[in-house]
Amino acid sequence: MNHGITSVNANSGETPLGGGNFSERYVFPQGELPHIGLVLKSMQQGSIEALDVENLRPHYARTLACWTERFEAQAETIREMVGEEVYRIWRVYFAGCAHAFDIDNLAIFQVVCRKAGQPSSMRKLSRRHMYS
Repeated sequence: MNHGITSVNANSGETPLGGGNFSERYVFPQGELPHIGLVLKSMQQGSIEALDVENLRPHYARTLACWTERFEAQAETIREMVGEEVYRIWRVYFAGCAHAFDIDNLAIFQVVCRKAGQPSSMRKLSRRHMYS
């Protein structure tokens, strides 16, 4: 399974409004936001077959909104634990990401995969097993 935040730019370019720059500088140094096409191409080049690809963007927008609410509710405790600067960085990050997912400036894909070259008889023919 590969689960990752991705760029909506087909060339894996910068996210709108400088979100990627902020994230790289303050939250995930040396992180990257590839487009899902690059992720799938890299998997194929590494002999990994994608079996199922699902965009969880609408779900993640809501998840981050919930995280933001909980974060704000615990503001004093968090400030005591990490200090004002780190608290503010994460406050901006959570709120900004929730907004970015909500308006399609970021995506998050979950890719179920396996080693390529396996017989097709080993594959499930529907997604029913995933939702039962």
